[in-house]
Amino acid sequence: MIVRRRIGQLAPLAVALLVALAALVIEPGFYDATNLRNVTRQAAFLGVVALGQLLVVIVRGLDLSVGAVITTTLLLIVEMAGTRGGSVPAALVAVVAMAIAVGTLNALLVVVRRVPAILATLGTYALVQGIGLWVTEGRSRGRVPDAIKPLGTGHIGPVPTPVVIATAVAIVVAVILRRGAFGRTMYAVGSNPEASYLSGVARRRVAALAFVASAVLAMVSGLMLSGFVGFYDRSLGVGYDLDSIAAVVLGGASLAGGSGTVAATLAAVVGLAALDNLLLIIGVDQSVQLIGKALVLLAAVLSAGWLSSSRFEDTARTVEAVATPPRVKGVRG
Repeated sequence: MIVRRRIGQLAPLAVALLVALAALVIEPGFYDATNLRNVTRQAAFLGVVALGQLLVVIVRGLDLSVGAVITTTLLLIVEMAGTRGGSVPAALVAVVAMAIAVGTLNALLVVVRRVPAILATLGTYALVQGIGLWVTEGRSRGRVPDAIKPLGTGHIGPVPTPVVIATAVAIVVAVILRRGAFGRTMYAVGSNPEASYLSGVARRRVAALAFVASAVLAMVSGLMLSGFVGFYDRSLGVGYDLDSIAAVVLGGASLAGGSGTVAATLAAVVGLAALDNLLLIIGVDQSVQLIGKALVLLAAVLSAGWLSSSRFEDTARTVEAVATPPRVKGVRG
């Protein structure tokens, strides 16, 4: 069991190392400074989304609506502050409100109405995407205002701005999960919802806040991506739902809840971003790339089930030990 845990902890680092070695052999140009900056920028976009997904997975959920939040963020920025020359602050207020609304809707469906998270968030995804198509009439139009572009293409010193933003987000999430009472409560709710309820933990509130946080972080990534692409693209958020789940699971989080760390999730994000970049450089067809991602996700889910079995076995032993009264010498039970 200890070996299983060690494998789970080292898996994301192993993936990143394998990609690095493969790039060294297949395409040494991968290590060009410009390309490495592109890899870190792409990792930052996915990393912020994956950190929000991590919060939801910890409380036994999934969020498939993150891609719609990303695309809708771009839509609102373009429509309210882009080509028509509107107000950027008003557009920012609108995207924040949109993200909170989507996260709240997911929370109401999953936490209050007890709809399975995968169905609830998929429904939210379809609803938000449908509204976007209705507004744009299915046509791509408009450009992102110049004030937003530095979020995706700018630099702070030699470091791309998205990397700085993702690092700040990672620090905040890590502090919340490891140093704050709220983070400990999230792990408790994910590990054993019934026990956390009996102990007085407001599990519904904790789970609801996780869904809202996931939507807000997807919005942050959407702002960075909006600045990066520079124009409206209704497919901007496609794939970020499965990619973020793959990163979280590959990082050792269990879909059964109660586990997962920021560091391991980000290591998996870097590995996936590097793999995407390497496949792009060597000219692998997009369909093959999608198949590769699917295989990585399936392998991650299967390995997560194997690795998490030790945690459930340990929990069972703990419950058995607590339930069994101690034997006292000279006293017969």
